[in-house]
This record gives sequence, structure tokens and C-alpha cells, in this order.
Amino acid sequence: MNKDALLHKSKSEMAYAYDANTLHIWLRTAHDDFQSVKLVYGDPFRYEPIDEAQLHWVWKKESANDLEMIKRFSDHEYDYYFLAIKPEHKRIKYAFVLDDHYLYGVRETYDLSTDTNQKKKYNLFNYFNFPFLNEVDVISIPSWVKDTIWYEIFPERFRRSQNATNQPTHAWGDPAEKVTNHMFFGGNIEGIIESLDYLVDLGITGIYFTPIFKSPSAHKYDTTDYFQIDPDFGTNDDFKRLVNESHKRGIRVVLDAVFNHCGYDHPFFQDVVKHGKASKYYNSFFVKDEPMLNFELNAKGKPIYHRGLIPNYHTFAFTPYMPKWNTEDPLARQHLLEVAKYWIESYDIDGWRLDVSNEVSHDFWRAFRQTVKQAKKDAFIFGENWDYSFPWLGGDQIDTVMNYELIYLIWQFFGHDVNIPRIPASELVRLTNKLLVSYPQQITENMFNLVDSHDTGRILHRSKENKDLAFLSYLFMFAFPGTPTIYYGGEIGLTGDHDPDNRRCMIWDESKQDLNFKSRIKQLIDWRKKYTAFGSSDFRWVTYDDLNQTIVFEKTGQEKLIFILNSDEQAHIVVLPKPLQGINIETHLNVIGDTFEVPGYSYLIIQCR
Repeated sequence: MNKDALLHKSKSEMAYAYDANTLHIWLRTAHDDFQSVKLVYGDPFRYEPIDEAQLHWVWKKESANDLEMIKRFSDHEYDYYFLAIKPEHKRIKYAFVLDDHYLYGVRETYDLSTDTNQKKKYNLFNYFNFPFLNEVDVISIPSWVKDTIWYEIFPERFRRSQNATNQPTHAWGDPAEKVTNHMFFGGNIEGIIESLDYLVDLGITGIYFTPIFKSPSAHKYDTTDYFQIDPDFGTNDDFKRLVNESHKRGIRVVLDAVFNHCGYDHPFFQDVVKHGKASKYYNSFFVKDEPMLNFELNAKGKPIYHRGLIPNYHTFAFTPYMPKWNTEDPLARQHLLEVAKYWIESYDIDGWRLDVSNEVSHDFWRAFRQTVKQAKKDAFIFGENWDYSFPWLGGDQIDTVMNYELIYLIWQFFGHDVNIPRIPASELVRLTNKLLVSYPQQITENMFNLVDSHDTGRILHRSKENKDLAFLSYLFMFAFPGTPTIYYGGEIGLTGDHDPDNRRCMIWDESKQDLNFKSRIKQLIDWRKKYTAFGSSDFRWVTYDDLNQTIVFEKTGQEKLIFILNSDEQAHIVVLPKPLQGINIETHLNVIGDTFEVPGYSYLIIQCR
């Protein structure tokens, strides 16, 4: 027995309330260490006499027999066991019985073969504790989120309406030179409204917009006025119409909350620039040293950035254009929370995506959540965290996050990027298992999954411009627990390297679109909506092959689906552990057997009978 591999934590992602009556329990062990793992549990206060004189009392466990746990995931390193229980009195003490030989508890692991009178087995001092299942503490995410098909729009590059009056620097399309963040192509809100029926036809039910508030840049992450739509995009009334028209079509609208930092031109920061410590907004930012502006300004009074510059005030990264908010300052906090409430109450948006959310204090996000949920109970809040995020996901701050942990696995297994080492199928399995047990199930089910975004190279670029390979990334993402996202243009074969090249203009000329790829993405969206197994959190590995880079996994909802993916360019034979009968959901042909030839960069999806 490898004691070092044993892991369980109470009141954590390994022991949590899934709903008002149900607890989910996970245990990690070393791979193949045990044939059986059971759970023994009961109310910590339930003792009963075993003699008429009531002199001898014993603890009364809740189940007559220890409950067998299910081995949900397994890889070359660990096994993960799972069980859902409904404690009679909503509180339990519990421990794990391993191969009916050992008891693993919070303080020690006992050898039960020496425990002839079972005093060790039922020593509650060594039991894990879930003190009480308080319904108010259950992590609850708006019910509409789970079934959403997201579409991310970078407004400046999505669509320019026919009647647009803004003044772009470049004509719509591919410029002669490389795309930069200083180019303006004239995308606007009216253009997005004109495209809503296109999104409906595609199957989209939620839009996440990158920033749309007044800002001097094309990307708008340097906000000047949080209460005004950028004039190049349109007016506040235009945006209100966009939300209304989206809602009429069953599409939710989420905006980008850039509350870690603002723009250099924001009035609060400019007041500090002009008045220094005499400014009432001085503490709204983090001034480290004087002179605060330790860089030159250009003729327009804007910072001149040079490599190696470290401003004398905290910023996003080291750019002087984006001073960091002190969200503990009362004036800054009030200002930002008013923004959060304003766009919900006045424009009926459905939620917020939080830019660089892991750099903002937990205290502020708690206040932010209260403000947002009071304004709209079913508003959705998700953050931009690029790594492990459970400290933000306890139900008091953020609902979920952009699942960059998943995206990195997809890039490593399906992608071909010289800067990202590829991993074999066995490592994909190991890392995926680790990810699936990192969060409570209700969070996993509502993660904002993606294969690319405005901050990354496009998936087609990472796939050697091979659309069959790119489609495998989309397929894996759509079949993974969580909500799938398409970054604008991905459905018609838009490509691009890291930003800003990934922010090319959307192609609207159908003669230049890859309509076949678009049809395949639409089919993927239809499958996600038709088969509950696609979005189910009941994900299990069937088999994998490191040599051929093939993977097989099973998803169970109202039906059971088997996914066979070949990420290699050569065709390979895939042999399943046991035969199956079913229907190929793409060809609708009957399928029977345990051996399948899968072409390179291809797949089979079989609905089991």
C-alpha cells in the first residue's frame, strides 16, 4: 500500500454538497493499490446502548454495510473513487475501508486485521467530518448556463454594418501588412445586430463580448469610461437594442469586466496624474514611488513605452497604459460596483466575464458577487483564471472560470506548436483525470470551455492549418463536461497566430468561407443539443494507445455514447476492451464489434444499444 498516494480532504473539492441533500465524496489512491474501496459513515452524535442497563453505548453507522465506492477514473499514477450519498441528518463522520483490510482516516491508516474488537474501525476521532450540509452554502450556478453554446465576439473585428459612420484606419479584410492592435477596421454594434440571425442558425445561445466601453485602443482593455459604449461601436441605446434583439432570439449576453485595471485616460487616474497625493483618488491606485510618471510622454500626453520599463505604479503586466485599481479603496470599489450593477439593471445583461480575475482580491469579488446577484439573481459570473481556481469557486465569488486548464491539455495532445511539448495519450488521460476531480461537479458542468480565444493562437493555426485535426479539438471540447465556446470565425476556418494576429476580421463573403467546416461545426452543436450524453459529467475512459495516439472515452446521459478519436495523421486500428452494438450517429449505420479502423485525424461516435 502506497500511503503517500492516499488523498482525501473534507469540506473541499473532494467532499462537497452537490445539492441540498447530496454529498459527493472522492478518494485518490495509487494505481491498482486496491481491489475495493468502501465508505463507512454515520451521524457523529448517534450512539445507541447495546445493553438493557444502557451502560455500554456504540456508534450507530448509517448503512448496515459499508458502501462500495465506484472507481471513476484510473491512469498510470492514480485511481479515483467516487460515491454520492444522502446523509439522513445532513451531517456525517466518515472513513474509507480499503480491501476490507485497512481503514484510512483523517489522522491515521489502521490495519484492521489487528482490530479484533473493532475499536479502531469505529474510533470517530480518526474520522473525516462534514459538520452539516447547509443549503445556503451549496455552490449554485444559474440553471441556464449548463446548456449554453457560447460564441466569443471581439467587436472591433466581427462585423461593420452597411450604414457605419465611424472612421476605420483600414478597410475590412486582410491588410497588406501584419495585423496589429493599432488598426481599426470599424466593427460596430449595428453589425453585430445584423449578424444575430447568423448566430441563431449556427446554434449559438450565449455571447461573450470582449470590452465594449469607451477606450482609445482597438481591444478596449484600457477603459476610459465604464458607463459609455465606445463611440466607434455605437451608443448606449444601440447596445440596449442589441441585448433586446439577442434576448428575442434566445441568446444571453455577457460583458467583459475589466476591473483589475483601467486605462491611462480614466478620469480617476488623470486626477492623480495632475494632483498627485492631493487627489482624492490617490489611494484608488497603487503608487509605488515618485515621480509617478517615470517615463516620457508623447506629443499627445500619452506614455512612451520602452522594453524594460517598470512604472512607478502597479499596472497590468508592466504597461503604463493600464494602471491597476486598488479595489479596497472605497472610491474605487464604489465606482466599479456601480458599473457592475448599472449594465444589469439598465441594459439587462446576463452576466460578467472577469478579466485577470486572479489578480483582484477575493474580498472585492465577494462584494462584486453580492452586487451582481442582487441586481439579477441568475446572472452568470466567470473569471479569466489560467490555472487551478478552486480558491475563487467556493460559491461566494465566481461561478466558474474560462477552462484554460482544459485548453492546455487540448493543445498538448491535438496541437502542433513548437513552443508546447506534445503529450502521449496516457498523459492526456492522467491530466484529464486530475482536472475532473479538481472541482465540485456542478462547477465542472458549467465551466467555460474553449479551444482558443482572443488571448491565444487560433486552434486551426495550432493544427497545422489542418481542419480535420482542428475539428478533433472542437469535438473533444464539445464532449467534455462544461459549456463549449466558439471564438468568432472559428466555425468558418478563420486562423491566426498569437494576438493580435488572432484578431483578424471576420469573413462574411461566403465564397471565402469554408462552408464545409461550418457545416461540421453546426453538426457538432446539433449533437450537443440532441444527445444529453455530450454535456454529461459522467465521463469515463475506455482505452488509449500511446503509440498510435488514439483515445476512447464513454459519456452517459439519457443515452450512452462511445467516442473514438485518432489524433495521428495515419489510420489506426482501435480495439475496445469488449464488443459493443450501436449506431454511428453521423452515418446512422449499425455498428457491432470491438475492432474499428479509424482514418487519420478522424473519429467515430457510437450510440450504444
